Amino acid sequence: MNTYDEEEPDPWRSGPTTNAWSTTNPTITSNNTDRPDDSTSTRIASDLTKVSLIDRARSDLFNSSADVLEESIWNETLATQSNDSTTISAEATTTNQTFIPENILNQDTNKHIGNSMEDTNNVEEALNDWCDKIRKTYKPLDYDIIAIEEIPEREGLLFKHANYSVKHLVDLPHVDSPKDKSVIRRYSDFVWLQEILLRRYPFRMVPELPPKRIGSQNADPVFLLKRKNGLRRFINLVMKHPVFKNDDLVLTFLTAPTDLSSWRKQATYDTSDEFTDRKISVEFRKMWQKDISQQWNKATSSIDQSIEIWSRICILVERHSKKLNQIAHEDSIFNSLIKDFTNFAPKLYPIQQSDTILDINNHFSIISTHLEKKNEITLQTIKDFSDQLIPKFKIYTDVLLSLRGLFERYRIMATNTIPQLQRHVQLNLEKLESMKGKPEVSGTEYDKIKASIKRDRKSIGEQLNRTWLIRECILQEFTIFQETQFMITRAFQEWMKLNSTYNGLILNEWEKLGNQTIDMPSSRK
Repeated sequence: MNTYDEEEPDPWRSGPTTNAWSTTNPTITSNNTDRPDDSTSTRIASDLTKVSLIDRARSDLFNSSADVLEESIWNETLATQSNDSTTISAEATTTNQTFIPENILNQDTNKHIGNSMEDTNNVEEALNDWCDKIRKTYKPLDYDIIAIEEIPEREGLLFKHANYSVKHLVDLPHVDSPKDKSVIRRYSDFVWLQEILLRRYPFRMVPELPPKRIGSQNADPVFLLKRKNGLRRFINLVMKHPVFKNDDLVLTFLTAPTDLSSWRKQATYDTSDEFTDRKISVEFRKMWQKDISQQWNKATSSIDQSIEIWSRICILVERHSKKLNQIAHEDSIFNSLIKDFTNFAPKLYPIQQSDTILDINNHFSIISTHLEKKNEITLQTIKDFSDQLIPKFKIYTDVLLSLRGLFERYRIMATNTIPQLQRHVQLNLEKLESMKGKPEVSGTEYDKIKASIKRDRKSIGEQLNRTWLIRECILQEFTIFQETQFMITRAFQEWMKLNSTYNGLILNEWEKLGNQTIDMPSSRK
C-alpha cells in the first residue's frame, strides 16, 4: 500500500528522491516549560496520535538515498565548528550540493564504510550485537506488575469521577512507595501520563489509552470494565518498556500518595524530549545500514492492514466467548425444562399401567446432572477466556497501535530546514566570492556574512544530529518490537489450550452420560 504522496520528500531515505529532506519545520515540539492547560495538551496529544495513514498516496516514509550527503554535511559542519570562526573553507561548496550523481554517491558510500569498519561483516556483526543487546532489555511476556481496580466514587454528588486503585506488585527503583504500594488515580491522570510520554519520547512506542466515557456510558458497566482493562494494559506496557519504566514522572505517577492533579499544579518538571543535549555516537553512524530503512518502510506499509486483521481475530475470539455464554444460558434453560417435564410425565403415563416412566425420570436426573456439570465447565471456560485469553490478544493490538503511532509522529515531527540552510550558505559563499578584490566592500558586511554562514552551518549540524538521534531511537523501538512476535505465539497457545481443555472436558462428560444412560428404557419389556 503506497501511503505517501510522490511529490513529498522521502525523509526515511530508502530510495531515490530529488530532495532527501522535508522542507517544512515541525509544528509540534516539546519544550522545557510546565505542562500547559488541559485543552492545549489534549489538542497536542490528539494531533500526535490520531493521524491516519490509510489511503494516503505518498512515497516511502524512510529514505536513505541521502546518507552520503548527510555525512558530507555532518563532517564539514563539525570541522567548521572546530576551526577558527574567521576561516571559511572552500570545501563547504560540497555541503551545498543537494544533487550528487549516483556513481559518486556509490563511491563515497563504499569509501565511508571501508574507512569506518574493516569490512561489511564487521558492520553487520556490530549491528547484530547492538540489536541483541537492545532486545534483551524488553520482555513483553513477563508477568504484569501493576494491578488496577475500580474503587467507589468519592467525589461530590454533582461531579463524580471513576477512581482506580493502582498498585505495583514489586518494589520500584529509586522511589519511596506507599506502605500498601497503591495510589488512587483518575482517568485524567492516565491521560496526563500519556501526554508526558508523548512529549518526552515522541519517537517511541507510547501505548494507546482506552476512550473516555461519554454521556450515558457513565453508568455502563461493560464500558467501565473495558476501560479498566485498557488502563491496566496501558500501564503494564509502560512498565515493561526499557525506557519508560525508569522515567521519573512514570514512577511519580505510581508512587505519589497525593492527588495527582494537585501535585501537577505545584510541581515543576521537564517535558523536553529525550534528545536535548545529546550527541549521536560515531559507532552508531558507522554501523547503520540502508536496508534498515527499507525494513521500516515494509512495516509502515503493512501496519494498517495488520491492525485490521488482528482486530478481526480479536472480535472472533470474543464472539466465541459470547457463544459459549449463550450455550451455558441455553443449557440452563434446557435443564430447567427437563426438570419441569419430569413433573408432568407420570401424569401422562400412569404408573398403574407401567413404572417405566419412573425409570425414565431417574435417567432424566442423570441428564440434569450432566447439564449442570457441562454448564459449570462452560462458565469456567468463559472466565478463562475473559481473564487469560482475550487480554493476550488485545494487548498485541495495543502494541501494533503504538508502533503505528510512532510512524505517524515521525511523519509529522521529523522535519527540518536543512535544504533552505544549504541554499542560504551557498548564496552567502557566492557573495563572499564576489566581494574579493572590491575595495569598496566594507569589512563589517564581510564579517556579517561570515557569521551568517557559521550560524547556518551550526544549525545544519544540530539538525543532522537530531536526525541521527531519531534514527537511533526508532531502530531501538523497532528492535524491541521484534520481541513482540512471541506475544502472537503465546496468544494462540493459550487459545489452543483453553479450547482443547474445554472440548476434552465436555467430551468426557458426554461419554460419561452415554455410559450412564445406556440402559435407559427404549422399548417395552
